[in-house]
Amino acid sequence: MSLGSTLASGAQTKGDDAMAGETDAISELTDDHRHVEDIFRQIEALPNADHICKMYTDRATIELVRHFVSEEEFVYPLLSDRVADGAELAKKGMEDHGRLEQLMRNLEDAEAGTVTFARLVDQLLRDVRRQTKEEEDLLFPRLKDALPPPALTDLGSRIRRVKSIVPTRPYPATPGVPPTSKLLFPGPGLVDRVRAVLSGWSHAF
Repeated sequence: MSLGSTLASGAQTKGDDAMAGETDAISELTDDHRHVEDIFRQIEALPNADHICKMYTDRATIELVRHFVSEEEFVYPLLSDRVADGAELAKKGMEDHGRLEQLMRNLEDAEAGTVTFARLVDQLLRDVRRQTKEEEDLLFPRLKDALPPPALTDLGSRIRRVKSIVPTRPYPATPGVPPTSKLLFPGPGLVDRVRAVLSGWSHAF
């Protein structure tokens, strides 16, 4: 049985009442977009030389990698399985993620205040905003049409639990998940460290 069929059938048995008040997958992913945009606006309000600007780019990196892994683990398989052109959408999403992660790796190595840092920040903001619009205009409506509300809610719960593994601010991790504060310190390698932790634990959910 495919991941999409498992999610849909499992969610339907729970019933709508049991999921009242929970956030569905589209709301979770849209909320990610809003959080990243908030960080981007804080970045745009600061001089590139400000060390706090570097802190915000690191925070955006964590938010984005969490979002990417959630989509790759849960959303893209469903699109490929249940939507006519879903495999094409998933392939494009994976390619976009790869390009953005390489951009963030380059940004990790750049020093705040340099021309290179400013150029990479501008490119990251522009490219992420473009991909965000594409997801909200094209991908999310397809996902909503493909899954019944209980399945979307179950998917949202899985996404939420995976994202909680790597917080962008200090707070207790999900029970049973090892602390990541020492592993996920800012700096070079941040993209790959976040992805490694998330990819390793996402299969438990």
